[in-house]
Amino acid sequence: MPLEGLPLTYGELRARFRRAARRAGLSAEAHPIDARGPHGEELTIDVAAVGRPGAPNVLIVLSGVHGVEAPIASALQCDLLERLDDDLRPDDVRVVLVHGVNPWGMAFWRRANEHNVDLNRNWNRDGIDPPGNPAYEAIHHLLCPETTEEPTLEGFADPMRALIAEHGGTWMRDAVGFGQYTHPRGFHFGGDRTEQSTRILADVVAAHADGATRSLCVDLHTGHGDAGTHTLLTGARLGSHNDRWIRDRFGAERCSGRAKDTPERHRGHLGAGLAEVLPGSEHHSVILEFGTRTDERQVVAARLEHWLHHHGDRTGMRGAEIIAANRRGYTPDEPEWARTALHQGRAVLDRALGAFGTTPPGQG
Repeated sequence: MPLEGLPLTYGELRARFRRAARRAGLSAEAHPIDARGPHGEELTIDVAAVGRPGAPNVLIVLSGVHGVEAPIASALQCDLLERLDDDLRPDDVRVVLVHGVNPWGMAFWRRANEHNVDLNRNWNRDGIDPPGNPAYEAIHHLLCPETTEEPTLEGFADPMRALIAEHGGTWMRDAVGFGQYTHPRGFHFGGDRTEQSTRILADVVAAHADGATRSLCVDLHTGHGDAGTHTLLTGARLGSHNDRWIRDRFGAERCSGRAKDTPERHRGHLGAGLAEVLPGSEHHSVILEFGTRTDERQVVAARLEHWLHHHGDRTGMRGAEIIAANRRGYTPDEPEWARTALHQGRAVLDRALGAFGTTPPGQG
């Protein structure tokens, strides 16, 4: 798939996915959400399933959980639809592609959804009393200044660096990345209830993967890691069953798990949470990240976009500049980056198709 002029808007991405499904002889399901797009248009989560219903193995591929990260993930789903022939797809594997899990975030180029909820911290929020994140309390006021004036780097960069010097980089990374449930207008808010998109995803997977004995969810994201690289986040402690299973099948050199002494905690990740709707399945999950730029630059751009959404004017020229700068942190305007990500993503998804074999790919 040529990626010069990679589609960026929600409408373009959805239309391309539906077209790819039609070309593959499929009828994509459309599951609307209540929220509307920037012009009042309907927003939908679209689903295409390939393979024999009732197949014992199910591969689930998600795009757009963080809306602004969707373009390359959508391209990979369309590319897979174009390539899924009898030679590539094993007879015993059904593939379920869920496009645009967070369609509102895609339409508005935001990471969070219409309620400022990070869906990848939201799984089964109705049934879980989530843990606290006291470290986030120390940085919330720096990340999310309550002001009508555009915040500058002054009063942000130096205090953040001081906290890193005091507590360490891992402390800061966890403070931001684990998610939090106390500040609805803050970074990575996990929500106070299970969101509509999360419920739709659960229903879709339960319907299409019913009866599977083994399942694997690959959740496609961008922004984590160095530009031109990819990382497979197992989301599990090093040496745990899921961590070992993913490393065996995809290669340990690109995998990253949590330290063995990391406390067990509810993280709300959708891919892992799907195990609850597939009770008879041996379920595994992995987040595939395509790197873009440094964490520091990412946080600076995201902080401005976050301020703009809550306090600024998204329709003005400065608002457009802030939105575009943040979007480029997840989808760089660089055709070579897109080509590299597509090449790397293809290889990972091809391995995912063969991951259910008794022998890990490349080790036979």
